[in-house]
Amino acid sequence: MLERSVGLETEKAYSELRGILLEKGCKIVSEEPPKRVSIEHGSLRGVSPKSAKKVVSYEFSPDKSGTRIVSYSSVSSDWANLTLWGNVLAGVVAALFWWIAADIDALLVDGTSGYWTWLARAFGYPDVQYAFFMVNVTKALSIVLVVTILLEILDVFIVYRGIDSFAAETLGELKQ
Repeated sequence: MLERSVGLETEKAYSELRGILLEKGCKIVSEEPPKRVSIEHGSLRGVSPKSAKKVVSYEFSPDKSGTRIVSYSSVSSDWANLTLWGNVLAGVVAALFWWIAADIDALLVDGTSGYWTWLARAFGYPDVQYAFFMVNVTKALSIVLVVTILLEILDVFIVYRGIDSFAAETLGELKQ
């Protein structure tokens, strides 16, 4: 939540902020002139607090020095869901790759046949070089996915901590 007082009448502050928001490509979700406006800004591909898809609400009220504006920012539900389910899917695929590597590795070490050992066969016979290649590639893919998940979790913390940065920028552009 951010709060700012400006030395403008409520109607003037509302129209100026609305103009700033439209200039920045915001989509107005709801408005109740001159008391309240809610916008959507950013994209699903956004990875920073300013570019991530978010919903920002601005509430205007008369103040002794002009107008008091309070803003509330939150990450949009579709951005949060995409991030959550993307990480869950990446985790499932990473586990699958690790399972494939473990199965083929067991075939190479002690000859145990598993569900994925058919991937190590060439023309019906185990190919040792190909099997080593498959173990290394699937382990590497699994590790890359786990690192990606960790980076995405870090990004989520950064976005949630700085979600008010866009609102602060727009309120900063209002004339005193």
